[in-house]
Amino acid sequence: MVRESKSLLRAALAAAMLAALPPALAAPIQLVPGTVNMFRDTRGGNNVDIAAGDRLQYGADVGGGSTGTSLGASYPPTGFTQAQVLCVPLLVSPNFCSRQTVFNAGRIAEPWQLRFERAGESPLTVAGPSLAGAETAVPFPVDVTITGSGATPTISWTVPDGFTADAVRINIYDRSLSRGALVGDIVHTFPVAAHLTSYQIPATLNSGRQLELGGDYVFNIQLIDTRGDPNVFVNSNNNAHILRRSSSFFNFTPLGEGGPPNVHLPTVENGVYQFSISNVGPNSVTFIDPLVAVGYDYAIGSGDPQFASVLLPTGIGDNLFDLFLWDGSEFVDSGIDLAGGQHFFFGAGGVERFSIRGIETSARLDPNNVAAFVTGLTFVRDGSFHGTMTPLTVEVAEVPEPSLASLLLLAVLAAGSATRRGRRR
Repeated sequence: MVRESKSLLRAALAAAMLAALPPALAAPIQLVPGTVNMFRDTRGGNNVDIAAGDRLQYGADVGGGSTGTSLGASYPPTGFTQAQVLCVPLLVSPNFCSRQTVFNAGRIAEPWQLRFERAGESPLTVAGPSLAGAETAVPFPVDVTITGSGATPTISWTVPDGFTADAVRINIYDRSLSRGALVGDIVHTFPVAAHLTSYQIPATLNSGRQLELGGDYVFNIQLIDTRGDPNVFVNSNNNAHILRRSSSFFNFTPLGEGGPPNVHLPTVENGVYQFSISNVGPNSVTFIDPLVAVGYDYAIGSGDPQFASVLLPTGIGDNLFDLFLWDGSEFVDSGIDLAGGQHFFFGAGGVERFSIRGIETSARLDPNNVAAFVTGLTFVRDGSFHGTMTPLTVEVAEVPEPSLASLLLLAVLAAGSATRRGRRR
């Protein structure tokens, strides 16, 4: 009994001593070695919730996944601080963690401090890499086109004169997916050598998915200046090897059989489709590929040659469309009916803008099919085209058939023109 009492006493004393010790420190956040990054990122407009403009992007890969990790940063020389915000991992990279801040030439002389925090783990602060050499922005590619039918189309681009990339990265966003509150997730990523100016999308993407006909995708082209040997980046696809880059976004849908052989893709921002085509003119038809098949306003950019003609697709509704022309302050009905497949010329001097209206709601064009209304254009002289297409959309309530949803996003005919003109039969 005495021996048992002593054992109990020793156990109680040991427990008391342990309780008196300071609590054990939490394990620190673990980053994947060699992934800390910070680089200048010049971003184009887009509709996948990527903040456009001239930016600094920073981050790292977080071991075990970045979910629940927050990231912030500070620039010690000036005291500038960016508060902690939760990371958003990618479908193709669950460890991915990044933030961005507006580029400021006064905040690149010294390394930044990056801070990672996660509940139950000790915060981790690391120094970002040098930004020496990032003083000049990287330009965007031009003449981005899609060729080929089916789920393995080829995307081509041109690197502007005056810049030589070390490497190119291709990302494909699927806008039907989401990352938390963000529209679109990356379903494919692939680095390619700088001398390549086209990429055939593989049948099976990094994510294990495949492109779907009629799908709503964004093709992201990054022109990259690396920190050293470009082959290191191409072999690793690691952001830590990027010093500066441009990142541009082009909406597309895989084309079915029988489409034009070479279609220019738009950048889409705030519902407006912006094109960057370096060579247009009167002797060739330039096909442009809108995001949705509805009524559209077409306009040239500043300094572009005027539109000489338009060629509309066939097989949409009754194959007849209303041509509206600009009178200096608004679009007015020209009284001209255009038929799909008809090459219509505007006359001497061309026009700076026009509108196509009168697509029946009964056509029920898929609003997410970027190949639904491919339009051919010619121009009055040689030059470039940086114009726009602005969609006209309306939500129309209909009596549903058994297999149809009750609300469909369909074509707007025009203000006050919700039905076909009476002269049509």
